[in-house]
Amino acid sequence: MKDKILLKTTDHWNVALFKYRSAKVTRKYPVLLLHGIACDHTIFDTGVAGFNFAEYLVSQGFQVYAVDLRGRGASDGPHTGRGSMWSIDDFLLCDLPAAVEYILEENRSEKLHWVGHSLGGILGFFYQIRHKAANLQSLTTFGTAVTYTFSTINHFRTYLDYLTAMPYYPINLWFKLYYPILDQDNWFTRFIWSPENITHEVKRALLEKTVHRIAILEWNQIKTISAAEGMPRLSGGFNHYVDDRRIVAPTLMLAGDRDWICPLDGVEWSRDHLKCPVKMIAFGKDYGNATHYGHMDLVCGINAPKETWPAALEHLVLLDS
Repeated sequence: MKDKILLKTTDHWNVALFKYRSAKVTRKYPVLLLHGIACDHTIFDTGVAGFNFAEYLVSQGFQVYAVDLRGRGASDGPHTGRGSMWSIDDFLLCDLPAAVEYILEENRSEKLHWVGHSLGGILGFFYQIRHKAANLQSLTTFGTAVTYTFSTINHFRTYLDYLTAMPYYPINLWFKLYYPILDQDNWFTRFIWSPENITHEVKRALLEKTVHRIAILEWNQIKTISAAEGMPRLSGGFNHYVDDRRIVAPTLMLAGDRDWICPLDGVEWSRDHLKCPVKMIAFGKDYGNATHYGHMDLVCGINAPKETWPAALEHLVLLDS
């Protein structure tokens, strides 16, 4: 069970924060779950029994929160008549400070654990550059890198630039076109998950409620990472870089052996350039796991509850003191 809290950002957008109910909180620090690009918080809360990472952490004694960034899910966006223009800067300067400040104040805590999937992990790194890194007790990432030079995305990012006349990319509508081939092993399905490591019910849940549109400004910032250029600030100033010494939170990076969006090479490159304490764990058949791992199934795949979830939990428990 969860409660929805609407937070008002400094630029007057409503951002939804979900608080998961817990019979007994035994851990010291709360957890913030942050989704990736074109997604919302349901990547961690699929609604399919046995594949809800948020509830798993609750069962382990953590007070858990998950946020929908603007433009997604229960937060303001085109679906609420709020507009279709937002950027990574809006996430970092407005949405995430509102969520972090609320969580810390409600729990009377100085720190929290940050868990991010894909862009959610990138934002965990860059939040430390833009705000107080001391607010993060730890950072755990699923399928995150701070370069996408090695990614399949890098092969077609130029083509997406031709669509910049549109106010946003309707990724959610494009994904729904693949309903007829949802259970097939093809290029599209391998792009977002390892077909052998995800159930039909979870696939349908992800395509029906998790995937959302991407704003043009958001894409224009994120695409620069695919060339290892760092990420520019629309608000001015210097780029965000992986080797910035303000990134200090102890970090665990979980990676999939068949992740086409965030390949192992990119995660390894990021690990080697970060200055903070960092550990990387790769998952897949070549690493002793039951199946190969793609991008989304790192969080909600068939074998995630037995393999990636315990690894993330161990990192959180180790640093919860």
